[in-house]
Amino acid sequence: MSFLIAAVAILFHVVNYNFTAQLEHKTRVFTKVIGKRAVYYYAVFLVLCALYRDHLIDVAIKSSSFSIGLLPSVLGALIGYLLVGVGLGLNLWTLKVLGIKGMYNGDSFGFLFDAPVTSGPYQWLSDPQYVGTTMAAVGYAIANDSLDGIVLAVWMGVVFFVSVRFVEGPHMARIYRQSKKRTV
Repeated sequence: MSFLIAAVAILFHVVNYNFTAQLEHKTRVFTKVIGKRAVYYYAVFLVLCALYRDHLIDVAIKSSSFSIGLLPSVLGALIGYLLVGVGLGLNLWTLKVLGIKGMYNGDSFGFLFDAPVTSGPYQWLSDPQYVGTTMAAVGYAIANDSLDGIVLAVWMGVVFFVSVRFVEGPHMARIYRQSKKRTV
């Protein structure tokens, strides 16, 4: 049951931030209620939601009896936690390049970049925060020798990919297209 709850939490987290970002863009409801600093409260909200999602994934991994069994436990822990560290580092690097407003849907709050970001991890990856999060999830699953964890990490990557391709990407393109129309 904890596996299913974690899988739903992964999907819900992505649906939640896409829905709330589009809601803010269309209505400015959070900015109207909270004020001009709403994007920062929104960022805290998203981080807390992600931490809860990660807690549910951890519960699923810890309660699973299905192991991978590919690596000796010490080597699995070493490789796994190395991947966790690289994934978290990639997320922090992305945050440094984008800032809070760039990383946490600031464009939906009206904070737009002048041009696409091509520095930092964006030199090599189009969505480094999602790659980093998925990498950390894979690493944690390996470190815990959890087949359920691997399946959840792959599910997370698929959900991120679908979101970027069909929801978040088109939403951002629409925002920037509308912004260019206003300035021309």
